[in-house]
Amino acid sequence: MATSSAAPTAVPDQEDRPAKTGADSARADTEKKSSGERTGAARLASAMDSLAGLVRAVAWIVAAIIAVGILLVVLKANPNNGIVSAVRGFAHDLVAPFTGMFQVDPPRARVAANWGIAAAVYVVAGLLVAQLIAMIGRLGLRRDGSAQPERRSRPTNASTQSS
Repeated sequence: MATSSAAPTAVPDQEDRPAKTGADSARADTEKKSSGERTGAARLASAMDSLAGLVRAVAWIVAAIIAVGILLVVLKANPNNGIVSAVRGFAHDLVAPFTGMFQVDPPRARVAANWGIAAAVYVVAGLLVAQLIAMIGRLGLRRDGSAQPERRSRPTNASTQSS
């Protein structure tokens, strides 16, 4: 078994360290403050991304409820059933502004057309709002300077260096 003959390096005591001048101390405080602000901006951006995800999820859930409502109407589900009446009622409330856009002859086709457009509008509007929310979070990072990519030095490879 081999043992290392190198002695461990001594850590200087507090007394051995040179005293910090006022400028060094102020610079350290500024660095701590700016990293704290970056952390705050990063937290805000993360919260905005989470909020954007929530908005997207709600938009898709609303569209799914409307789609199920369309299926229940088109497939002539029993309106006296509690689940069917609840889903159709909720979907009807969500699509109220879109009622009567198209006056197609069979009533079921009318529901499918009007409610389908409502579902599409909810999805597109939800995705646009979510994108706007996420963009606001990213703008906060850019303004703070936190979004700048870190420049890392590339490791040199001996086989790619020319002599």
